[in-house]
Amino acid sequence: MKICPRCTDLFGDDAAFCPHDGTTLEKSKDRFLGRTIAARYRLIRRLGSGGMSVVYLARHELISRLSAIKILRPELSLIAEHRERFLREARAVNRINHENIVEITDVGESDGIAYLVMEFIEGESLLEHIQRGRLAWPRAARIGMQVASALARAHQMGVIHRDLKPENLLLLKRDANDTESEHVKLTDFGIAKVAGEASLTLNEQLFGTPGYIAPEYVGGIGIDGRSDIYSLAVVIYEMVTGVLPFDGKGQSELLLKPLTSAPIPPSQRIQGLPPDFESLLLRCLARDPAERPHDAFAMHDALQDIVRRFGGGASIAPPLLSASPPPVAREPLETIIDRKSAASAGPETTNDGRIKTHEMSSRWSTALANLELHITEARQLGGAHARAASRAAELALVAGEMVPRVERAAKVVGALQSKVDLLEAEGREFRTNLGHAIDVLVHDRSRARAHLDELRARRNALERAIAGGGVPEPSPSDRSLASQKETALMPPIVGAHDPRAWEVEALIAEEKRAATVDMDLAFQLDALQRQLDKRNETFERELVQATGQLEGSLSALRRLTSEIVRTIDDGIGILQASLSGASSPPHALRS
Repeated sequence: MKICPRCTDLFGDDAAFCPHDGTTLEKSKDRFLGRTIAARYRLIRRLGSGGMSVVYLARHELISRLSAIKILRPELSLIAEHRERFLREARAVNRINHENIVEITDVGESDGIAYLVMEFIEGESLLEHIQRGRLAWPRAARIGMQVASALARAHQMGVIHRDLKPENLLLLKRDANDTESEHVKLTDFGIAKVAGEASLTLNEQLFGTPGYIAPEYVGGIGIDGRSDIYSLAVVIYEMVTGVLPFDGKGQSELLLKPLTSAPIPPSQRIQGLPPDFESLLLRCLARDPAERPHDAFAMHDALQDIVRRFGGGASIAPPLLSASPPPVAREPLETIIDRKSAASAGPETTNDGRIKTHEMSSRWSTALANLELHITEARQLGGAHARAASRAAELALVAGEMVPRVERAAKVVGALQSKVDLLEAEGREFRTNLGHAIDVLVHDRSRARAHLDELRARRNALERAIAGGGVPEPSPSDRSLASQKETALMPPIVGAHDPRAWEVEALIAEEKRAATVDMDLAFQLDALQRQLDKRNETFERELVQATGQLEGSLSALRRLTSEIVRTIDDGIGILQASLSGASSPPHALRS
């Protein structure tokens, strides 16, 4: 195989120049390019690579659909821990199924190769956008809202991403002239933490990318969805300033800085940010997870409110302050995985994916007719030519008997492919519909929890004021923008029998009602998740069985087509060797 170093398209060994851009082709050194994985995914271009895996553009040989296929590096596939972590990504994503998360359509192992098949996204990474220049804060906020929505679904499904960074966010333009139509896809759940699954190592806190890892990772504290909220805040900060919230050099310094110092306020780096936007970012970057928004939907709603109030006319990035360091273009950062561990011709298809059995039959019939024409000519010559014709006729008879078998096998493969496509579509539709219902409940619960937090903060402030004769500063657990503003306006209250003590009783009653709403929403969510998990298990079993049957039938079809090609080719070769007087027949298909 040869490859174009410019466009990375793949060509045969006899090609010299790329037909697309005229570049001289080079011999491919990639052992996987040109190979067919699981009997149907042909790898045609290398898209990228990381510490654990390599991603290729692949074409489904039955239905010509393009996909991105991620392959675990061969040296890691021998290590059970890495292979399990790699395959866990598929299980994590299949729990979620969200419009802002790259979909995984297939997963498996073939000839010792572990692979994931994902939807192919023709977009750029967020890192590439940041490298070209900072983003206007409303655009960054809208991107952040989509990522927060994806994280909210993931967290509700018990999945924590743990490696949120610009490299793992893809941007697609729905309308080239409208940045508000920009669509975001979150990818790479390779080190995601899935609730209910055993840890693969003893130092989970070391997973992630320095500069984006939440402080609790490094400090060895248990993690939850608020750790992803921290990482998302770092990404938004980098979008609007071009740099990270902490100045540091090297992995160790980037890991430890959040534990020893506060983030640099973005207003010290750029002008023109709304104070509420900066306040939200700094709140999400708080060292203590309890001081961050309680869930991703709370962050989503806060960003949405700020864009609604302040984002009307800001279409370009605010200017940098003169004392601010200029943004530095960087290469993609490598994720810390664990510091302690180191083709033959296929069947033709129609546009809708069905195998063209009629065209295949016609193709082999034409090839056989061509062979029989040569046999007739050889018999007319007599002698050695007639003897060669007899041998070729035997081969033609064998090939003729194979044609109906090829046609039947193609029909079986086509039916199995249709079954796989139908199962995938049904599973996708079910997860999407149920996922939307879950999103509504999660969003409602997020608002209910926010309301409950405000009620508790106000009650705690009142009780402290009654007990102490004043209005003390709220504790960190009570801290919220709304409660702080409300408490600041509250007059001093003195005395155990203060006439406003009735308000405390009213707040307690309201808290009970809000807690009941929260419990009811939690019950509904739990019921939906059990339904989703149960149906997912059923879909997965059916899909594994159907894809296994498809791979087996497709391999059988390939063997049949290869055999019929070889048989017809040998028959023609015998005749041509006889006619030319050659001692050995040429071995190439002529039809």
